[in-house]
This record gives sequence, C-alpha cells and structure tokens, in this order.
Amino acid sequence: MALLDRSEMPDQQLLAETRWQLSGHVMQHLALKDRYLYAKLLNDPRPHVRAIGEEFHQELAALYADYCEQGKYWTQERVAAEWEAYRHPAKARILAMFARVEREETQLFPLVYDASIDISTQVPHSSNWAREAFAIKDAMTKASARP
Repeated sequence: MALLDRSEMPDQQLLAETRWQLSGHVMQHLALKDRYLYAKLLNDPRPHVRAIGEEFHQELAALYADYCEQGKYWTQERVAAEWEAYRHPAKARILAMFARVEREETQLFPLVYDASIDISTQVPHSSNWAREAFAIKDAMTKASARP
C-alpha cells in the first residue's frame, strides 16, 4: 500500500512485481476460502446459513471480477502514463478488500463457529479464482513490444 501513497510513480518493475504478488495471494486466499468455507456454507442444510453464504459469495465474486478487470486494464504502460489516475482507485480497491475481510471476520466467521460447521475438510470449489491469472500477470508484468 505504501507504493500507492507515493505521488511519484515507484520503480516500474517493483510495482509490477508487487501487484502480481498481491494478485497471487488474493487468488490463493479465495481458492482456500471457497473450498473450506463457502462450499460448506452453500451446501448447509439450514436455509439461513445458505442464504448468508450465497450473499457473501456473490459479493466476493463481484469484488474479484472488478479486481481482475482492473488488473488487466492497468498495464505497466498505462500505469506509467496515468499514475495519478491509477493509484487512488487502486488504493480504494485494496481498502475495500481489507474491509471485506474484516466483515467476514465479524459477520461470517461467528456464524461458522456458532453453527458448528466443519471447515476442516475441503470440498470441491465452486469458482475458478485463477481463471484470469495469466491475463492479469501479463498485463501487470510484461511491457508491450514496441517496434
């Protein structure tokens, strides 16, 4: 996040590597959460648990879709050319993801603990969170070929 606080663009390679590293962590986190948490909530026999799980899952899918879209849109060249236009919305997206994690911890995890949902075993995931990984990585880390 400190890189986004700079008024001058940081080293382009450092920024690209940091963006991709964050994306990798996000995809890994979502895949684990999907297998160990959301799949269990969505298959719970209690309607209210399924409804809450569905609400959180849909919100997460929408946040991630926006993250993927922005990851592919903001290429190295575009970020370099439009640093100010990039950094403020990027920081807002990261803060939204942090707020989302906090909301899960305060609203969703107590439901899991109170309902005694077994999250110790994995079940098949419901989403392919890494589907866009290569397109995102290419946009974030590869400079376009110039003639």
